[in-house]
Amino acid sequence: GDAVVAEAWFGEHFELLLSRLTLADLNRILYRCDSEEREDGCGGVYGLKSGPLPYAGIEGVMSVLAGVHLRNDQGHPMSNNLRDGNWLIEFTSNRLGLHEKTKEVGRVVVLPGRVSEFFRFQLGSLVEKMFDPLKRLPRYLIPAYFSALLTTLSRKLQQLAWKSMSTFVSQGSTFVKELSLGSVQLCGRLPSSPLPPLSPKATAASGGEENVTLAAGLPHFATGYMRCWGRDTFIALRGLLLTTGRFKEARNIILGFGGCLRHGLIPNLLAGGVGARYNCRDAVWWWLQSVQDYCTIVPKGMDILSAPVSRLFPTDDSEPQPPGKADMPLRDVVQEALQRHSSGISFRERNAGPSLDQNMKPEGFDVAVGIDWKTGFVYGGSEWNCGTWMDKVGESDQAGNRGVPATPRDGSAVELVGLCKSAVRWLSQMHAKGVYKEKGVMADTEGLEERLVTWSQWDEMIQESFERHFWIPDAEGDVTHIADANFVHQRTIYRDSVGATKRFADFQLRPNFPIAMTVVRE
Repeated sequence: GDAVVAEAWFGEHFELLLSRLTLADLNRILYRCDSEEREDGCGGVYGLKSGPLPYAGIEGVMSVLAGVHLRNDQGHPMSNNLRDGNWLIEFTSNRLGLHEKTKEVGRVVVLPGRVSEFFRFQLGSLVEKMFDPLKRLPRYLIPAYFSALLTTLSRKLQQLAWKSMSTFVSQGSTFVKELSLGSVQLCGRLPSSPLPPLSPKATAASGGEENVTLAAGLPHFATGYMRCWGRDTFIALRGLLLTTGRFKEARNIILGFGGCLRHGLIPNLLAGGVGARYNCRDAVWWWLQSVQDYCTIVPKGMDILSAPVSRLFPTDDSEPQPPGKADMPLRDVVQEALQRHSSGISFRERNAGPSLDQNMKPEGFDVAVGIDWKTGFVYGGSEWNCGTWMDKVGESDQAGNRGVPATPRDGSAVELVGLCKSAVRWLSQMHAKGVYKEKGVMADTEGLEERLVTWSQWDEMIQESFERHFWIPDAEGDVTHIADANFVHQRTIYRDSVGATKRFADFQLRPNFPIAMTVVRE
């Protein structure tokens, strides 16, 4: 039996076993925080006397062993735990036997000088058999040998992850490879936080559905409706999915969120689509940037513009529609989002009140977004809600800040203006190439009759207005054109916003302007 295990572990048979695993499977094998693990029907992460491990998977153990290795700390609680019993050894192998991809798989094994035999392996039972000899060692030796075996297994699984990613990762530096594991860590399948079902046509075209979502943060934003946020997903999508070559997952996430477009906005909280909340102004611009990035980075990426999007809410007041009933190409969803912003967006959130948000004041549930056609800037929000990623709302009655946003960032936020310019500049280029047929949007630019504003005109409008409104020049520069210039307290900076209700907020220096500098370097 041990000979078979050794052959499977060190030879091609173990590699065959690994070849069945996807990156989504590795998310479960290597990581899973406590709430994710409990949703899988397991008992959560493993606990030591010093506290719980960060992950239930193999990397949860490895993250602690790294410190033990560095200091040769044989008095560490993990070392003591391994000497005292086999609990961690059995936990590590047993949890691998609970899921389909790590269950048994048949394989004919040919051993030198022996008749071929048919064996059945699963990763969990194979690891269990690997660890069995440890239990027969003197207890003081077990920590060192367990560490050696688990380190080997961890490295094999990491190598599989890197091999499954882009050449930028697989042939990249150690630093790049280590960073890329964030893609495995944060991207997984959770029943409580699914993507909305894609159009059957989109699923068939992609060769099957990879229904994964990105966790906004671990461990606090890992499961349920709090896992999947629009802005967090599309801020991270380029780095976690496109750069790593996970194009199918990126495609499905773009189409899944696109299917949830409502009021011209992408959801803040996804909640499977049906329970989506539309209380942010920035997610749609990050989504549009991700569409652009996908088209630019992925081979034949422009094909996504023709991919069918199953609209969950074909109109603002629609009931949720089944997959495939209200399909439209992604390019039409993009156009709708931009046209709705041009025409102006104004609504009150559904189910507004304490059951939706126990801290928000009644005025905070009113959402308003539009385009200032004097500058081309997207604007919106109010002092009572938070439409961008700086979205903390006060919760203290004692401090008197319940329902008061710390940073409402209403008006025209600097990064949203940059993302808007990036989108319209790209569409102008795509229209010139004949790839995107729409010329622009209809806009009421003078309060009179609507007229067409082309993508290039919108782009030029922002180009001409941006520096004048956002840049505060040095002491010799003229600031008389800036409203409420008496609030200027720092020169040679880009303002955080233009047109905020609390005027002083426009003149604060915050880490948002680098986003605009990155996506529109001009």
